[in-house]
Amino acid sequence: RVESQEKSRRRAPQQKALKGRLMSSWMQEIIGATGAGCASTLVGHPLDTIKVHLQTNPKLNGTFVAVKHLLNQESSSLVLFRGMAPPLVNAVVMNTVMFSVFYELKQMLGPLGAGLVSGVATAFLSTPTDYVKIQSQLKGVNSMHVVNRILFERNPTILFRGHVANLAREGVFTMVYLGLYDVLRGKRKPHTNLFEVAVTASLTGGFAWIASYPFDTIKTVIQGSSTQQQVSYNDAI
Repeated sequence: RVESQEKSRRRAPQQKALKGRLMSSWMQEIIGATGAGCASTLVGHPLDTIKVHLQTNPKLNGTFVAVKHLLNQESSSLVLFRGMAPPLVNAVVMNTVMFSVFYELKQMLGPLGAGLVSGVATAFLSTPTDYVKIQSQLKGVNSMHVVNRILFERNPTILFRGHVANLAREGVFTMVYLGLYDVLRGKRKPHTNLFEVAVTASLTGGFAWIASYPFDTIKTVIQGSSTQQQVSYNDAI
C-alpha cells in the first residue's frame, strides 16, 4: 500500500505536466482558429454575399451575373461587405465553443461524434447571427437596422428561422471538418510539417462544404424571406 501511494505521488507531477500541455495545445487551437476565422470572414465575406444572392434569387444564373446585379444596386464595391459584423463577432465566440465541446467529448464519442455534437452546439450561435447577416445582405441595410427592426416588432423568435437546417449544416460541416481532420492527423506522425497540415485542413474543409452545402441553401432560402412571409422547408427544398 505504501509502495502504491509512493508510485501515485511520483505520477502526479507527470500527469499534471501532461494536462498542462494538453490545455496549452487546446488554447493554441482556439486562438489560432479564432484568428483564422476572423481573417477568412474578412477575405471571404464578398464571396458569401454573392453566394447568398445566388441561393435566394433564381434569376441570377451565374456568379458574374450576381456580381453585376449587386454593383448595379450601388456603385461602390462595399455592397459586397454588407452584414459582415455578425459573422466577425460570431467567429470569436463560435470557435471557442466548437473547440471546447470537441475536445471535451472526443475521448467519449470519438472524433466524428464529437465533431457532430460540437457543430450542433455552435448552431445555436450561428442561426441568429446568420439571420441578421443574410437579411442585411439581401435588403441592402446594415446589421443594426435589422436588429432594431426585430426589437421594434418584438419578435425575437424570428432569429431562429431555419434553425433545423442550420443544425444539420453545422453538425455535418464540423463532423467532417474537425472530426475527419482529427482522424487523418491521427494517422500521421506527431510532428507533421506545416504543408501537410495545410493540405489536410484544406481537403477536409472542402469536403465539409460539399457535404453541408444543401443544408446551407435551404437555411439561406428560409432566412432570406421577409418577416411577414414564412417559407416552409418543403417550399425551400
